[in-house]
Amino acid sequence: MPTTSGLYIIRDAEEAALHLPAGPYEIPLLLQDRNLDTAADGSLTGRLLHKIEDSTMEFFGPFTMVNGTIWPHLPVEARQYRLRLLNGSNARIYRLVLLDESGNAVHEQIRQIGTDGGLLGQPVDIPRDGLVLAPAERADLIVDFRTLRGQRLTLVNTAGAPFDNSPATQPPGTPDPDNRLPHPEVMEFRVSSQPVDDPFVMPAALSSSYRRLERDRLPPAHQHRFVAMVEYPDGMLTFHELAEVSDGDTAAGEALMAIADEQGKTVRYRTVAKQFEDTVNWFVAYGSTEVWSVLNLTEDTHPFHVHLVQFQALSRDLYNKDGFDPATGGTTAPISFQAHGALDANELGWKDTVRVNPGEMVSITATFDGFTGRYMYHCHILEHEDHDMMRPFIVMPAAALAAMDMPEMSMPKPADEEGRT
Repeated sequence: MPTTSGLYIIRDAEEAALHLPAGPYEIPLLLQDRNLDTAADGSLTGRLLHKIEDSTMEFFGPFTMVNGTIWPHLPVEARQYRLRLLNGSNARIYRLVLLDESGNAVHEQIRQIGTDGGLLGQPVDIPRDGLVLAPAERADLIVDFRTLRGQRLTLVNTAGAPFDNSPATQPPGTPDPDNRLPHPEVMEFRVSSQPVDDPFVMPAALSSSYRRLERDRLPPAHQHRFVAMVEYPDGMLTFHELAEVSDGDTAAGEALMAIADEQGKTVRYRTVAKQFEDTVNWFVAYGSTEVWSVLNLTEDTHPFHVHLVQFQALSRDLYNKDGFDPATGGTTAPISFQAHGALDANELGWKDTVRVNPGEMVSITATFDGFTGRYMYHCHILEHEDHDMMRPFIVMPAAALAAMDMPEMSMPKPADEEGRT
């Protein structure tokens, strides 16, 4: 399988001690959707890496390339392999399903051992409907080909574009041009019919240093911040950084966003920034732990990416956003809590990119250490990032931050914070 694109792989002693499949049995797979239309003279058109439609803001190419090749095949032995996946697409989100020759999913042969930031605490199953990877997300997989000798297995994508977390509209492997998925094929694995000796045994525990973070285990004084993903009527997308306002602390005609929590308490917020060039509001004390809550008020899924740190997702909650008015950036009725959602088992590790589906509030936590300076958070859909879905934050020494006497730009601590997992 020729490789014209690649990725960096970072290793440590903890990983080496597991004796995972290595050498020819460890395969990096970089997924990218591309367009290869040619003109009458056989030359590539100017739409190779850019727009192929005039009616959409994002780029969605019709073909999936793996390591720079369209629809490649990989000969594999009937043994366990380690696959290192990265979604390097501009905007396309993949929901990957591995099919046997009868068209049946063989997810029981796949275990996920790592995410964006390294190893999980223990191996986990991939989601029932397939492995979802947004742009910049990574997955570290062990795939067991031992019971599939002699078969040709097909890896396919079942996610329409733009993705909104809806289930597939067609059986896996069936084209779905109405949802910008004319070619669902990703790649093929051709399993040898010869039995081989495979010494690898999946360990029950992977990372001794991994610790799952929970709300009731965070430092008592941790800061909360709140940001909403907003799409304007003209299709432009942005982040709204929000700050709580008290009664009487509003300007005439100011559009406010009202949000009702699980207990029915309604809090009003003003937008303090919504463009990249707006004033920096988020100053983070070096070494501090913070919780950021991201509310998606758009109709599509967005991958939320933070520079400098790895974080863990704490929760995924569902909200009714019908009262939000994108024309004003305010609400005509409160955005209201509906139910607790569920994080997939493979979302519980260290990450730097997390999917936020429409009508969801995803909360993440991170400790901001390693470096001070100016950093960014942004949507990892390339075209969204380039069109203002990006905001700065500054990490600085705690003493310097205290001397600045900055006003609070955070959301209040949820009433059910203590003891919630």
